[in-house]
Amino acid sequence: MTRVGTLVTRLDAALPWATATTHASPATVWCADVAARAEDDPLAGWRRALEQQGYPGFPHVAAAFVLQWWCEAVATPIAYAAELASVVLAESGAGLGFELAPGCYPHRYVIDPATVSVAEVEREEECRGRGRAAYRSVVSDVVRDFAPEVKASTHQRWGLVEDVWATAVARAQGRPDPRRVSCCFIYALPGMHACSVCPRGGPAHSAP
Repeated sequence: MTRVGTLVTRLDAALPWATATTHASPATVWCADVAARAEDDPLAGWRRALEQQGYPGFPHVAAAFVLQWWCEAVATPIAYAAELASVVLAESGAGLGFELAPGCYPHRYVIDPATVSVAEVEREEECRGRGRAAYRSVVSDVVRDFAPEVKASTHQRWGLVEDVWATAVARAQGRPDPRRVSCCFIYALPGMHACSVCPRGGPAHSAP
């Protein structure tokens, strides 16, 4: 098994709610391609599909979930690689992809051995810091230009970016999800309520 294949096997075993694979399919969306089209709002179709499927009349809820899932698609493999294997994955953003389940959420992470970069880093904090920097470099332009038709404060957008990274690191370490600084607005849906880590319920996390 290749070095990347071994890493992906470890990630796949550690992920409780998704799978990780080295095998792309026609359904694979490459994160670098999304980032390259940031100015064109490349996640608009995803938002519309989610709104039509589960959140009709609540575009801000669909937008919050898609932005979170986009960030998770990048953060999860990078954070898990740093915490489980002390490697910085995809510092250039190349080689990371994801596929959506019928419910429009990412359920399969794809890591391409031919294009992804893997750098071993001995010091834990340096590895995590470089991983966080790689994550932000991929997601930031998309976050900046995301959903121009939906009002979202700077605190909400960039708080979500940090929330997703902090949560990915905590899950990789086997810790509970930290308190968030951003809100997914699920409480706005009929019959729903704020989640247990919602910032409406107490102080937020300190990002690792």
